[in-house]
Amino acid sequence: MDVVCLMCLALTAGAWFASAERHSVYWNSSNANFLWDDYTVEVHLNDYLDIICPHYTHGEVPSHQAERYVLYMVEKEDYDVCKPHSFDQLRWECSRPFAPHVPEKFSEKFQRFTPFTLGKEFRRGESYYYISKPMHHHGADCLKLRVDVVGPKGSAKTSQEKSKPGKTDKSFDEEKFSPLGGVHNPSNRLPAGEGSFSSAASEPNSAGCVYHSRAMTFHFCADPVVLLSLQMILLRWSQKFRGASAALQHSSSPCRFSLP
Repeated sequence: MDVVCLMCLALTAGAWFASAERHSVYWNSSNANFLWDDYTVEVHLNDYLDIICPHYTHGEVPSHQAERYVLYMVEKEDYDVCKPHSFDQLRWECSRPFAPHVPEKFSEKFQRFTPFTLGKEFRRGESYYYISKPMHHHGADCLKLRVDVVGPKGSAKTSQEKSKPGKTDKSFDEEKFSPLGGVHNPSNRLPAGEGSFSSAASEPNSAGCVYHSRAMTFHFCADPVVLLSLQMILLRWSQKFRGASAALQHSSSPCRFSLP
């Protein structure tokens, strides 16, 4: 019976993970989407938002000109004026523009519940807001993003792609490779295969994933209910295994005969 339950749970978890999408945002000033004040990404529950930090090869730009940002998750009022009101709103720091091999990346999982005390929880139909302040200079530049958690039938396109009439494919091709801040992907999706790896600083995010900075490391994020069910089944299996092992040891003990 446990085998059947475990197989059903595995199939359910596999289908659940397959349904989740990853949405990437290249967080740098050369991303043309930030030219509009209403840069919005629509996600579903259990989707991921990947923030790709500015990235340069060594010698491409002077160190003091490389873009670095502090990102905050804020309320609507703070988003409107592009100014955080508390240090507790700090979410990530894009502070390694010359990271080896790949750019820093931070991921947000839009899950309804989280097992972590300081984790973020999200609701369908709500909007969430991110802003940043530059660390590479003391100017007033502000990049900001709104994320809408939509229902099952919601579109996953950005509002900029909907509100740019007359934008030709040629102009998008010209913006795809920008000289500053790395490569921008206008489709707002990570290329196939990138969604399972991360290179950001070693710290758990709200979904419990750990990211490593110097090596490409596979990360796994699961729903806490699924994890708890798996733990309960594994615990029952281990108890049965210990009982069977004890019975086997008892049955294999040497026989003792008493002479008449």
